[in-house]
Amino acid sequence: MMNENVTTIIITAISVIFGAGGWKFYEFLIRNKREQKKDDLSEKTIYRDDLILRVEKLEKDKDVCTNSLMDMKVMVASLSVKVEFLEKENERLKYK
Repeated sequence: MMNENVTTIIITAISVIFGAGGWKFYEFLIRNKREQKKDDLSEKTIYRDDLILRVEKLEKDKDVCTNSLMDMKVMVASLSVKVEFLEKENERLKYK
């Protein structure tokens, strides 16, 4: 009697493990693991895309700042020439 119960329990356990329910459970575990990897990859992709956008914005801002700096250099050079001219003119007028 006890031997029959053990055999029945073993057969039932094997049926559950390798039966349709068992396969559905294993499939669920595999699918769940795959979804988790997909979510992790998605988060990394979102982070990467955000970094790409930030770099593009910084590059654009850098170009604007570089152009502005060049304009300022031209203006400073022009003003330096004017100041030099005015200083010479002022000295000339002092001696007159």
